[in-house]
Amino acid sequence: MATHFLLTAKARTLSLKDIYQGGEDKAFALFCQLRWPETDGEPVCPKCGCVDAYHITTRRKFKCKACSHQYSPTSGTMFASRKMAYVDLLAAICIIVNGAKGISALQLARDLDCQHKMSIGAEP
Repeated sequence: MATHFLLTAKARTLSLKDIYQGGEDKAFALFCQLRWPETDGEPVCPKCGCVDAYHITTRRKFKCKACSHQYSPTSGTMFASRKMAYVDLLAAICIIVNGAKGISALQLARDLDCQHKMSIGAEP
């Protein structure tokens, strides 16, 4: 009998404990790495495609040197315009992916201590 994928070691690459221990900086770096894997996490402007950008550290955003467009790793994704911390967004992804039978928006909101309107599947 074959073992279910969620029970294997390959499925246990991301845990809530690791996410929250890593902190906001590590979560931001992981979002950058996932968004721009071809440049090894270095930002690419979604407007003009330029790879030269200023890093706005106080707002965790980037500003393109060519067109002055400001963007973040979540720009143009379903996470855009969310005001949640990157750690909480990553935790929400972890909870949803690790749930074998799925999870409701209300349960996710309770787990993350936010309004259900702010959780991943809900419309802003």
